[in-house]
Amino acid sequence: MERKTQTGYLILADISGYTSFVAQTEIEHADMALSFLLETIIEKLSSLLTISKLEGDAVFAYVEESKLEEAKSLLELIDQTYVVFRDKALTLYADATCPCRACRALPTLDLKFMVHHGEFIIQQVAGIRDLLGTDVNLLHRLAKNRVSEATGWKGYALFTEQGLERMQAEKDSFLQQTESYEHLGEVETYVMDLHPRYEEMKSS
Repeated sequence: MERKTQTGYLILADISGYTSFVAQTEIEHADMALSFLLETIIEKLSSLLTISKLEGDAVFAYVEESKLEEAKSLLELIDQTYVVFRDKALTLYADATCPCRACRALPTLDLKFMVHHGEFIIQQVAGIRDLLGTDVNLLHRLAKNRVSEATGWKGYALFTEQGLERMQAEKDSFLQQTESYEHLGEVETYVMDLHPRYEEMKSS
């Protein structure tokens, strides 16, 4: 059966600090907290995007371009998702009644987004839907980047040049950075620190 190539936006929302959080805390409380946070991310993203799958500490989602009325709504969704994530983590921390390391470490968790525009094929086998394509591979490779190393940022939104230009977003407010990956070459990216955005939105 012929599979139709789709064009649209690919989004990966990845919890920063997940590995050290699990390694250094009580697994039962860590798992419960992360479940609440992932559910929060999924609930918010699914208002506009199709959730492809949960990948450990990350949520992979997409939207066909034909189903996105305004590209700027994707930027707004990222802002809103970050706000509800941070609020949820801080609420879980404030409401914790135990002194365990997992509960104390909740504020150290953060959220980063990778956004790319490209082509993909939707594969469905035995009722399971998956996305295939070079652009899908690129999005996942972007999760391993030099942003935190170069800037110290833990919560940020990273857009490929194709993604940002397709959205017709102004580049002035983004930090331009080049990433390099084997078999994929150099990738121009534009990154925004979400911490100031969070403070701005909470004070408005």
